[in-house]
Amino acid sequence: LSEVAPTVTGEMSSLDKSASKAAVRCPRHEHAGSRVRFDGHYGVPGHRRQLYKCIPVDGERPHRCSENLPREESWAEACEACERDVGFHEGPHAARCYRFVARGIAGALGMVGAGATYRDAALVARERARRLRADPDSGEPRFTRHGSLVMDWVEVFAPVVFEPYRPRRWPTGGSLLLDDLPFRVSDPRTGRHRVAFRIFCAMGYEAGRPKLSRLEAFPSKSEADWAAFLAALDGVPTRVVSDSDHGLTNAVRTRFPQAELYLCEWHLRHALERLMGKLATEAKYRDVIDELAPQVEAPFAGARSWALFVERAHAADIPALSEWLNTTGRIVDDQFGRRGPRATRRADTPLSTAPLDGFINPIRAAIQPRAYGLRNRERTNWLLMLMQLHANRQDDQHAYVRYIRDCLEANHGRPSIGRRVIIDTGRAGSLH
Repeated sequence: LSEVAPTVTGEMSSLDKSASKAAVRCPRHEHAGSRVRFDGHYGVPGHRRQLYKCIPVDGERPHRCSENLPREESWAEACEACERDVGFHEGPHAARCYRFVARGIAGALGMVGAGATYRDAALVARERARRLRADPDSGEPRFTRHGSLVMDWVEVFAPVVFEPYRPRRWPTGGSLLLDDLPFRVSDPRTGRHRVAFRIFCAMGYEAGRPKLSRLEAFPSKSEADWAAFLAALDGVPTRVVSDSDHGLTNAVRTRFPQAELYLCEWHLRHALERLMGKLATEAKYRDVIDELAPQVEAPFAGARSWALFVERAHAADIPALSEWLNTTGRIVDDQFGRRGPRATRRADTPLSTAPLDGFINPIRAAIQPRAYGLRNRERTNWLLMLMQLHANRQDDQHAYVRYIRDCLEANHGRPSIGRRVIIDTGRAGSLH
């Protein structure tokens, strides 16, 4: 996103100046209908952009100008995509005072959405654009991996490419699956790992197909955080599947009181396994737990299997286990009565949040190695927008170019917001 001042060169186009072949208009509205012709270039060789001369029809003094959205010089005489010859002035679009063209920005946004780091995406963008800086001593290209270039592009353009795909309402058909991804970092004061932030994830179904509805980073998983997450979209889903976290379930019941809340059976079984693992550390319960533990998975197959397991577990006379079965276990009983036979169950009414894992596992793998560096919450959420588009297979780079170009043209060739406008105040980041 580095800026460059347009240095005008004296070089003039060799095209005929007797008639206008530019097919462009003067950016000044008061000069509508004026004659416009080629009139030199500005910029460094290899990245020059066209200058034009506007000759107003009202006799006003001619002036030099450039397009609102200038094109960088073409590197080839023909375009392989459209199979036609192109002129010098028909290269890719670029924002005014930007070194990089819209196509390069779109490519970098696609890379980070697919999981690449800012540093890797910036290196590729510089190499593809032939914008590697020269070493001051040797003059050789310097392969820099500084990621602020692409980080700035995410801040400025991620909302632009996400807006056409932004979900407005929660899906009303099938189920809405909710879960969170915790990310741990090392605390330099204690040397221990702690949860720095969480990414809330929501997946719904459209025409029976799974689709991510929302991703958002939060510093905690309180009921207020979940309430804010659920209030971001309109509409009420008919069925919600989540784990048994109190903050999440309370927020769901408050925000969607008419929706059926179904607790993820995998999380319920895992909670029971954790409890039995703790009880197995006590010598007086070890033998009984060793006998019951292998039977935990089978009871979740159906109501009859569950009833037999509950009977054996109560007979073991372990107070903590009986208390769990009399509280959380009753939820399992209730859900067996609601889930219906397997043969008639639709794919969009799962019994757990497992279908969400296929979307969030790649996001977890991409974020975890650099979680320590993601401190700005709003910028992280804009990165998550790109990851959501990639997960939903909506990250079409040709479409990205169109959206970026339309945004720039609507604002006289410049972004609608400045770079690095999202800055956390104080020493602490807004995530951790």
